[in-house]
Amino acid sequence: MTRGHGPDRTVFYAREIHQMNLVLGKFLQKSGAETVLLVDVAGHLLTRQGAQSPASEDTITALVAGNCAASRAMATMLGTQEFSSCIRRGGGGHLLLLPAGDGMLAVAFGDDTSVSLVRTYALEAVRRLNPILTRELGDPATGEERIEKDRFEAEIDDALTDVFG
Repeated sequence: MTRGHGPDRTVFYAREIHQMNLVLGKFLQKSGAETVLLVDVAGHLLTRQGAQSPASEDTITALVAGNCAASRAMATMLGTQEFSSCIRRGGGGHLLLLPAGDGMLAVAFGDDTSVSLVRTYALEAVRRLNPILTRELGDPATGEERIEKDRFEAEIDDALTDVFG
């Protein structure tokens, strides 16, 4: 497989998908979220971790991509690059949407999970995903080592201590 771009889709190596899955798996362990999806700007599912959604994944990813485009346009109009949204789910719980690379991270979690905690962990996950998504890792083995080691947990624990004391 070669890296490259189709008309609307980036192709990733299996190693890169594995690295994304490591980050998302750690995120789910630490945050208590139910499901996390990583969707590219065109609405293609790059990877997912967690519980299966009762709704069509194709429909969800298309809606996430649409939300991503609308949120980016709104942020640009307001003069900022930062945007995220947290939507209340009809059956209980929340859906948090954050930009990740050119796409979006969609996180589903229940009412018993803190929105602030999930958002803090999600921001750290996005920080770790962005070099993979933009191919700025350099040596793939080094990137995987950074993800697999205890650094993820130690760094996020330090970040939480800084935020919450």
